[in-house]
Amino acid sequence: MEQSIAGHKLKNASFRTEQVSEDELWSAFAHLFSSQTKMVSSYKYGFLKSIIDNLYNVDENLTLTFDQLFSKFGEIYWNLILKYELRQQSRKETYLEQIIKNSVVKYNLPSGVPYESLSADMMIDISHQIKMKCKTNVVGALYGDTKGLFYSFDKRREWLQISPQMYEFICKHKVTIEKLNYYEWARFLESVNEESVVNHLLSKIDESAKRNNLSYYRDILFQEFENKCFYCGKKVTKEHVDVDHFIPWSFIKDDNIWNFVLACPECNRKKSDKLADKKYLDNLIIRNSNIQIDSYKGMENYRRDRLIKIYSWALKNGYNEIWVPKENIIHGVNK
Repeated sequence: MEQSIAGHKLKNASFRTEQVSEDELWSAFAHLFSSQTKMVSSYKYGFLKSIIDNLYNVDENLTLTFDQLFSKFGEIYWNLILKYELRQQSRKETYLEQIIKNSVVKYNLPSGVPYESLSADMMIDISHQIKMKCKTNVVGALYGDTKGLFYSFDKRREWLQISPQMYEFICKHKVTIEKLNYYEWARFLESVNEESVVNHLLSKIDESAKRNNLSYYRDILFQEFENKCFYCGKKVTKEHVDVDHFIPWSFIKDDNIWNFVLACPECNRKKSDKLADKKYLDNLIIRNSNIQIDSYKGMENYRRDRLIKIYSWALKNGYNEIWVPKENIIHGVNK
C-alpha cells in the first residue's frame, strides 16, 4: 500500500505496529485537532465519537463493524441536524443532511422526531444509507489524520480494528479525548452555522446520543435475575424499581445488559453518576456469569476481564468518588 496516498482515498490500511510513547499517541490527537488537518465537514469529529461510544462493543480482536459505527453515527447526526438544526458544512448540504431530511419525508415523520422514536427497520435503513455514502472518505481521513496509529480498516469488508496500544490509551484518557473532540467540533460548527443556533453547542453534541427507554431491560432483570435492589438488598416490585448503569452512563455512553442492575429509587438517586464500591463489581461479575451469552443483545462481546478494566478506566478518568449505600460518604470514604 502506497502510504503517500491521501488518507481519505485509501480503500484499506493497517495501523502502525511499532511501540510508541504516550506522547506520540497524544501527538496523533493533537494533529487531528490542529489547523493542519482539513475539515470540510464535521464528519471526522462525529466518526471519532462513534468509535469512542463503541469502545466496549469491540470483539476480542478490538474490531468493530461499519454497521456498528454508522448506526451510532446516524443517531448522533439525526439529533444534531433535526433537533438542533445544525449545518455540517459551510456551503451546500452534506449527503448526510440530505439522507436524514429525505428519510423524514420518506417515512412521513413529524418534524424534529428524536432518533430513539424510530422503528428498528427505519434505523437500519437510514444507517445503511449513511454508511454507504459516508464511509467513502471519513474512515480513511481519520486514519490519516491520526498518523496511522489509531486503527486498521477495510472499506470493502466493512470493518475497523483498533490498535491495542491506542485502545488502552483512549480508554485511560477517554474523558479528556472526548472533551477535546467536543470542543473542536463545537468550534467547527460555530464557523458554519448562524449565531442563532450555536448556543450550548457542547451540551448539544454530548446529548446527541441519547439514553434509551430501559423498561425492556427492567422486565428482563426482574423476571430472570433479581427481585431486590442490587445495592442495599431491599425487596422491590416491578412498578417501583429503577434500572441503573453500574458503570455510569456518562462514562460508558451505551446500554448493555451486562452493565445493568436493578436498584431501588433511593439507591439509584444517591449513587447517581458515581462508581459503586468494588465489592459490587464482584457481585456483578457473578451475576453476569449466569446470563447466557447468546440470549441478549450486547452480551456477545462481554468479557469478564474487560468489565474489570472498564471499572479501572473509569477510576482513571475521574470517577473516583466511590459510593456505598450508606448515608455518610465523603470522597469515597464512609464516616
